Amino acid sequence: MTNDSIPRQDAANHDPETTGRSNSPRIEARWEKPLITASVGEATLLVQIIAATEDETETSRAAPLDVAFVLDRSGSMQGGKLDLAKEGIDLAVARLRDADRAALVVYDDEVDTVQPLAPATPRLKASLRLALHGVDPGGSTYLSGGWIAGCHQLAEATPAAPADSTATRIRRVILLTDGLANVGILDPGVLGRHAGELRRRGIATTTVGVGQDFDEGLLSAMAEAGGGNFQYVAGPDRLRTFFAQELQELFSVSATGLAVTLVLPPGVDAELVSAFPVETGEGALDVAIGDLAADDEIDLVFTLRASHGNAGDLLPVGVTVCWTDPRADTRREIHVMLDPLRRAAASEVTAATLDDLVVERSARQRAAAERRAGLELDRAGRFAESRARMRRSQDFLAAAPMTADVQDDLAESVALASAPPTSAYGSHTRKSAQLRETLRRRGRQESEL
Repeated sequence: MTNDSIPRQDAANHDPETTGRSNSPRIEARWEKPLITASVGEATLLVQIIAATEDETETSRAAPLDVAFVLDRSGSMQGGKLDLAKEGIDLAVARLRDADRAALVVYDDEVDTVQPLAPATPRLKASLRLALHGVDPGGSTYLSGGWIAGCHQLAEATPAAPADSTATRIRRVILLTDGLANVGILDPGVLGRHAGELRRRGIATTTVGVGQDFDEGLLSAMAEAGGGNFQYVAGPDRLRTFFAQELQELFSVSATGLAVTLVLPPGVDAELVSAFPVETGEGALDVAIGDLAADDEIDLVFTLRASHGNAGDLLPVGVTVCWTDPRADTRREIHVMLDPLRRAAASEVTAATLDDLVVERSARQRAAAERRAGLELDRAGRFAESRARMRRSQDFLAAAPMTADVQDDLAESVALASAPPTSAYGSHTRKSAQLRETLRRRGRQESEL
C-alpha cells in the first residue's frame, strides 16, 4: 500500500514527489481512538515508518559509504578474538566499492589511526590487510578515545572528489570491544550525548560486544543515541557474519537523517514511549530515527495528554516526516494529516471502538520500555525492582490482542519476571535480552550471531 492509498482516517501523504517511489518509506499514523475526555485525558497515537523491502531497494544505486572501523586490541582480545575480528574487518573492506571510503583505528590504553579515511581501492584494501596483520593485543581499554578518533576520521573528511562535494554519503563508525572501558570517558550518559551530537552531524555509531565481559548497557546506549546498531556476538567465530550483515545493511539504506516531528495544539503535551532519541520543543516533539535500512518497520507510540476543555472541541495534531534520499541526493518531506482528536464525554470515550493494531503495538512498546528499565535495574543490583518491572511488562502484554508477536514478547517477559529477585541475571541472559530489545525497535528478527 503506497502513501497516497492510506485512508484519511490513518494518514494522507501530501508530497507528490515521493508517491510511487519504491525506495521511499511508507508512513502510516492512527489513533487508538480519536477521542479524548473533555476533562484531563489521554490518547494514544501510533506512527509507523515502514521501509522498502530488500527486494525493492536498488542496491546497485546505493549511496557511497564512509566507514571507520574501531577495533579493541586490549589484552583481553588475545586468544583468537583479535584474529577473528581482523579477519571480519578484512572481509568487510573487501566488499567496499571504489566510491566508498574506509578508515581503521585500533586502541588499547593508547589510540592509533592505522589507516586514515581513504577510497577503498584495491591498493587501499591490500594496504589495510597488511596493517591488520601487524595489530597485536596490548593493554587497557580506552574505548572512548578509540571511538572519538574513528568519529574524527569521518567528521573531518574532505569531499571524495570535487564533483562529490554535495553527494550524500552514509557515514558509520563500527566500534568493537570485548571488555569494560577502564580508561577515558566511562559514563554511559556522557558517551550517549556525544553519540547523539555526532548523529545530528550525520555520523552513526554501531557498537559490537564480543563475549561476556563488556558493558551491554553502555554499548546499547551509544548505539541508540548514535542511530546505529548494537550487536552482541557471543562467540568470536561469528564476527565474520556480523561484518557482512552490517555492510549489507549499509548498502540497503534508502533514507538517512530520518526524523519525525509531532506538532501539538495548545494545551496538549505528548510523551514518546518508543526507545528513540527525542527532543521536546514548544508545541512539538522531534524524534530521530537516523538511517532507515531495507525491511525496517518502526513503531512510534506516543501518549498525548490534554488539559481540561469542552466536549466537541477539536485538537488538530500534525505529523511531519523528513529524510534525505541518498540515491537521489535530495531532502524529502511528508506531511501526514490526522483526523483531529475530539474532546468528548467520558461515557462516549469509554464506549468508542479501539483500533486493535494500535492496542497491540502500544502494548508491545510499553512492555519493551518496562523490560529495558528492568535490565538497567538488574545491572545496578536492584534485583527485586527489576523483576517488578518485568511483571509490569508481562501485564501490558497479557491485556493485548494475542498475536504471534505478542506471544513471543510475553514469553520473554514471563521468563525474565520469573528469575529469582535475589541475584542478577546471567551475563548471557542479560546481553541477549538487550540485543532483542535493540532489534525490536526496528522490527527486526534475531540473527544467528
